[in-house]
Formats: sequence, C-alpha cells, structure tokens
Amino acid sequence: MKIVIAPDSFKESLTAKQVCESIEAGFRQVFPCAEYVHLPLADGGEGTVDVLLQGLEGELHTATVTGPLGEPVQANWALLNGDKSNGEKTALIEFAAASGLDLITPQQRDVQRATSFGTGELIKQALDCGVDKILLGLGGSATNDAGAGIAQALGARLLDANGCELQPGGAALSDIAKIDLSNLHPRCSTVEFIVACDVDNPLTGPNGASHVFGPQKGATTELVETLDAAIEHFALVVKSESGQDHRERMGFGAAGGAPLGLSLLFDIEIKQGIEMVLDTLNADEMLTNADLVITGEGQMDNQTLQGKTPFGIARRAQSKGIPTIGIAGSLGQEIDELYQVINSTFGTVRSPQPLEQVLSEASHNLTRTARNIAATLKLGGQIFNEK
Repeated sequence: MKIVIAPDSFKESLTAKQVCESIEAGFRQVFPCAEYVHLPLADGGEGTVDVLLQGLEGELHTATVTGPLGEPVQANWALLNGDKSNGEKTALIEFAAASGLDLITPQQRDVQRATSFGTGELIKQALDCGVDKILLGLGGSATNDAGAGIAQALGARLLDANGCELQPGGAALSDIAKIDLSNLHPRCSTVEFIVACDVDNPLTGPNGASHVFGPQKGATTELVETLDAAIEHFALVVKSESGQDHRERMGFGAAGGAPLGLSLLFDIEIKQGIEMVLDTLNADEMLTNADLVITGEGQMDNQTLQGKTPFGIARRAQSKGIPTIGIAGSLGQEIDELYQVINSTFGTVRSPQPLEQVLSEASHNLTRTARNIAATLKLGGQIFNEK
C-alpha cells in the first residue's frame, strides 16, 4: 500500500515536513509495512522556499534588503537546480521575505508608505545570478503600492508632474504622471516570470487590493478609499504607457496590487500558488500508483476552498482516482463543499484548550489522530471483507 502524505504546515506549531513525520508515525502503528511518501507543501506564500528546497536540489541565498518601512532586513531566496539537460536555473522568491506583514508589529503598520522595494532587490539579485525563471509567491504582504517599489528597484522611474521620483508607498501613486523604463535591468525581458497567488481579486474596486486587504494592513476606511484611488490612477498611467488596462484583471489585487508593477517589467504568468508548487515538485509523478493521499493544514474551513494546499492536492488526487483524507488542527465553518474532493476530514484537538497548549501538543495530537484514522480504515476493511 502506497500512502502519499502531502500537507501544508500547521502555522506556529509544525512545519509541513514535521506534519508528514507525525502523520506517518501514527499510521505506522497500524500499517507498519506500507510505503510512505512525504510531499510537504505550501501554497506559494510563507514557507514555500523551505518546502521546495526539501523536495528539489538547490541552495539558499541571504541578502540584506529594504524592509516594508525602509529598514534593513535579512531575507532569503532560493536558487533551484533546474533541468540538468538544458542547465536552466530557477529562482524562488517569497514576497513576504522582504515585504511581509510579519516583519513589522501591528503598532508599526503604515500601509500608505509601505514599499515592495526590498522584493525588487531580491529579484535583482536573482537576475544578477543569471536565472532563467523566477517564481514569486505573493502571500503575506505588508504593502499596498501595486508593485511600484519592485519596479523602482529594477530601474523604472516613476515620476510626478515635476519630474521628481515618487516617494515610497501606495499613497504616493496618486501623484504619478510618467513612467520611464529606459534604464530597466537588462535581463527583465529575458526571464520567464511566474507569479503565484491564492486569490483572484481584481486590482481596484470593492473587491480589489485596497478594499479587501488594506484593513488587515492597518488601513482605515478613509485610507482604503485613498489607496484605491491612487492605484487606479497608477493603473491608468500604465494603460497610457502600455495600452493594457489591468484594473479588472483577476489576481492583480494580490500583495497590494503587486502584479501591476511587475507587468511593467516582465511578461508575467499568474498561477494559483499550490498549482505552481505541485508542478515544480512533479507531484503527479509522486502520486503514481498511490492508494491514499493524506493532507492537512492548521485549520480547514471555507478558506481552504480558495486554492489552499489541501484543496489543491485533493483535486490532483481526485483526477487520478485516489481518495484523500484531510487532517487539521481544527475544522472551521462551511466545509461541506470540501467533501466534493476530500473524502473525509478530521480535527486533532480533543476539547477546548488554551492556544498555547494546542500549539505545544500539535505533534502528539496529530500522531494520535492519524493512528485512529488508520485503525478505523483497517477495521473497516476487516468488517467489509468478512461480509
């Protein structure tokens, strides 16, 4: 029996690799002779670099870059060894590494001046290393500058009516009058650029970057309107330069509208984060001849349906006729639609407990739940075989 264990991390308690190990430990108590294949996953956001480095050959790079509020931060990115037949090199960069919300405290949040410049510096470092492909995961951003900082870091000049460079942040976009791309990094036009995100929000409007994600980054109701208007103005200037109107494009609202700035520099392709990760790790090959897939994340709820890891791997498994079981720290609301692709779901927390206890006991609870699932599967097989 081949069992593929393919979870995301359990946030603040277990990495995806540790989740794999805990689930296998529980299943081995009942099925000691099964073949267990670990496929730790992420959905393109925080943790994706670590996940792909576990599954592929590559090396970690560290750089000191500009943080979201202009302070220096240490940020990692990965250089993956690609197809050995053609020598292709791939860079994996997480937006959150240099421009993430977790880099600043809630009291420090200042979305109107937060910049994506540091992410642009990571991209520049990858370009300087001669990569052929860049995978950029957009989760966890602190910014709402529509990728303007990225563009500036790679040589674009965003100018006001007086010909002066714009200040950092999304609010300053209301002053943009001209875009000068004459000094872009020379390799911008030569690389394949894939943007991974798990939302399909448009750039502007009530479902856009500012309205949907601005408040969690510290924007007041009034500031949301200001930022939305500023991004719309930026988009119209981009349209006048390129002829492309991106305001309603699906996915352009991710990471504070970052795909807009990226579109000035690269011919970008937007993918769901989990699909990018699954393709990069050759998940279809790992699923070959599998009898069962076990997936999971810290909490499964209606958000899981929006391109999260368990939903993504379950769809792949379903397309191959492989049943999937989901294990989560807790099960939230409105998960009935999950049963269209995940055969059954289980929570690991037995009773109401303080969060600190839940996090500290995560591995034990996960192993116990996995053991009980395995025992139930074995018992079910015995009962039905007897009949």
